[in-house]
Formats: sequence, structure tokens, C-alpha cells
Amino acid sequence: MEKGIKSRRRILGIAFKLFASYSYPDVSYSLLEEASGISRGSMVYYFKNKEGLFRAVLDTFFYGPDDISSVQKEQTLSLKLFYNHLVEKIRENTSLLLPFNIPNLSEARFNIERSAAQFIPEFRKRAAEAQAENRRIWTEVVRNSVESGELRKEIDIKATAELFQTITLGFFYMSSKARPAEGIDLLLQLYDAQYSLIRS
Repeated sequence: MEKGIKSRRRILGIAFKLFASYSYPDVSYSLLEEASGISRGSMVYYFKNKEGLFRAVLDTFFYGPDDISSVQKEQTLSLKLFYNHLVEKIRENTSLLLPFNIPNLSEARFNIERSAAQFIPEFRKRAAEAQAENRRIWTEVVRNSVESGELRKEIDIKATAELFQTITLGFFYMSSKARPAEGIDLLLQLYDAQYSLIRS
């Protein structure tokens, strides 16, 4: 069982790197086999086909890292608790890619998104829905934090939620840190800096 999980993760990491370097049509099973050392049969076993593998990459590294809809209710009651939880989730997901030595994760994500928008029909809609849900949750967290007295009463709840979500998006698409851990530390510093301006 553990071997299967490791093989699946290895395939996903290699696929992420290849889909980041080549357009979707150019990533062949031969290329995947050569890069991963894992047979086409195993890839088909885990993902059914190349589109299934590409969708798994999207689920794991795009919808997953900043998908905040799975947070526990108590974590939405405090902005500081919430963004610290989010940073740890991003750190955990990013660590899955570290063994594959991807030079620039932000650029890699951008390239994969471009292929997804072109070759996965529902990607744009699903990405927009995920962003709308994330915006709703950030707004709920900020509102809860104002109501509890954690944040100042006079802040603009909607604008503050948008700002924190924009900081997150900036991390995913503009961070050029060679070491991903440094980028995540910077993300936390940005959250902390903004938080210090609005806390009670």
C-alpha cells in the first residue's frame, strides 16, 4: 500500500514537472516513463489515461494548495489562526514537489494553467468557482474576526478579505524564490504585516 502511494506521488511530481516544461499534447507516455522510471501500465493503473493524470496534477497542485474550503469551523473564527493554517497547508503541498528540483514553481504553475485552460474544457469554470468560494471564506473569516474583537471594527470587511486573497494569489503566481520555503516564509510575513495593521 505504502509503495503504491509513493509511486503515485512520484508520477504526479514528475508529471507536474513535464507538464510545466511542455504543452499538454507534447507530454507522451514515453516521456513520462523515461523521466519517472515507472511503466506506462502503472500510470494507467493509477490514472487511467494521460488526461486523468493531468487532471490529478490539477487536483493535487492547483485546487489543493489554496483550497481553503476544507478548513475546520473553529479555524474560521480567527484570521491569524486561519492564515497560519493556510500557510502550513501550502508548505505541506509544496514539499511534495521539492524532490523534483523545479527551478521556479510560480512559472511552472502558470505554464500548466495555460495548458489546462486550452485542453481541459471545464478548467476555467472550476478555477473561477474555487476563487469565488475562497473569497467567500476569507470574507467569513474576516467578519468573524471583527465580530470577536480580534480585528478593528471600522475595517472594510470585503476589501480586507480581497487583500488577503490577493496576497495568496501573488504568492502562487509572482514568487520567484529559488527556494520555495523562502517564498512561503515571505507569504507568512506579508500576512503578518497586513494583520498588524488591522488587529484590535
